Amino acid sequence: MDKFRIGFTKFYTNILTVLMGIVIFSCGVIAIGSLITYDKFTIEVIIPILILTITVALELFIIKKKISTKWKVLLILAIGFILRGLWLLNINTVPTSDFKVIYECAQNLLTGDTGAFWGTGYIARFPHLTIMVLYMAFMIKIFPASNLIVMKGFNLFFGVLTIYFIYILAKEIFNSKKLGLYAAGLASFFPPLVTYVGVFCTENIAIPFYLISTYLFILVVKNKKSKYYLILSGVTLAIGNLFRMVATIMVIAFAMYLIIYTKDKLFEKAKRIGFYLIPYLLILFTVSGTLQGIGITEYPLWKGSEPKITSILKGTNMDNFGRWNEEDAAIVDKYNYDYDKINEASKEIIIERLTTNNPLKVVGFYLLKFAVQWSIGDFGGISWSELDIAEDNIKIELSIWLVQIIYAFIMILVFLGLINRKKNNKDSEINLLYIILCGYGVMYLVTESQVRYSLIIAWAFIIMAIEGIKFLYNKYGESVL
Repeated sequence: MDKFRIGFTKFYTNILTVLMGIVIFSCGVIAIGSLITYDKFTIEVIIPILILTITVALELFIIKKKISTKWKVLLILAIGFILRGLWLLNINTVPTSDFKVIYECAQNLLTGDTGAFWGTGYIARFPHLTIMVLYMAFMIKIFPASNLIVMKGFNLFFGVLTIYFIYILAKEIFNSKKLGLYAAGLASFFPPLVTYVGVFCTENIAIPFYLISTYLFILVVKNKKSKYYLILSGVTLAIGNLFRMVATIMVIAFAMYLIIYTKDKLFEKAKRIGFYLIPYLLILFTVSGTLQGIGITEYPLWKGSEPKITSILKGTNMDNFGRWNEEDAAIVDKYNYDYDKINEASKEIIIERLTTNNPLKVVGFYLLKFAVQWSIGDFGGISWSELDIAEDNIKIELSIWLVQIIYAFIMILVFLGLINRKKNNKDSEINLLYIILCGYGVMYLVTESQVRYSLIIAWAFIIMAIEGIKFLYNKYGESVL
């Protein structure tokens, strides 16, 4: 088992090293391309640079200052709160695109209209959005005049909570409060975790639950908590999954880690998988069944009136880089929402695309798709924030090249960490994050691509970057920290 464990780790770390190299290159190309469009540095460019410089300098000062760790954490959280608050004041984001549809469905639900949840209604087609509709409906009911502001306030709260959970998770993985502080510092100004705070997306709520579930799981595998804490890990992951229903990757990754990296007997490993899996499934089935039972939804949360294969179909469209496109989206109308006919027709088109095109073209397409998916430094947060907002309502338009530089810096740290991982078997819990990242990487290669989709796992890059900081520390000593 030890040989398999070592070989398996080398296999995916080598793949990730190559892929991170591609991401860094792509990120650099985007940064340069964006930078050359600026013929002069305006006040809109200078202010974000100044804020970033002050933030980094202040956080380095705080981390090195001889005060209690508790105060250091609170000060970094305060900085993260201020940055996110400034972004909310900078752009008065409104529900747009899918989020606008969700918001309108929430308004209709409060009038007793459940049409969107039945037949070929939007939520019936994509029932994984149901819980977000209910959340928005609750906010509209409780705060009829200021619900958007309140929801942004909750996003801000969840955003600061995310920084804290990143701190405790990194501290636990690396057995170092100082490295945990560096993780919190990076998280405080990590572009996607800032720019999405005003966007009405499900990830803002789901990410803290994904994080705390991972933290509890790590505590158990390090024997710091009873195995029964896996039950709570499953519960928190289930809650996060109800908002952003892609936690299946986490469920599988947890199981893989328990099987491959723990030294328990097989029966004990199976028990531990059951401890988090059973409550996870119970919550999912109970919530879904209850919603169907009281007549709100027609379909279970994981299977709507539109087959999931349509997402895979869009993901194979080479002319549109695997993104949403009218050609593939129209298949549901073409077959009049007939589930089986759509399913069969989609399979035929997918097989045709993958078998009739030149293999090199297919490989190139998926490499490009991967690069596009993971190389946008804000994960689309700026464009989502500015969508449908008049230019004169945006106080400062954040420069994409600055975002790309920040992101490239973190990706370089991730890259160095992967190199360091090949020579270091300590802190093996970080392998869980590598497995999770591989899982989401494969999923977004297969399904429809959108840069926002990677947001759910954006926090993992922060913790993996700490491995790169360790690499620099071991090579150059305390001076780099």
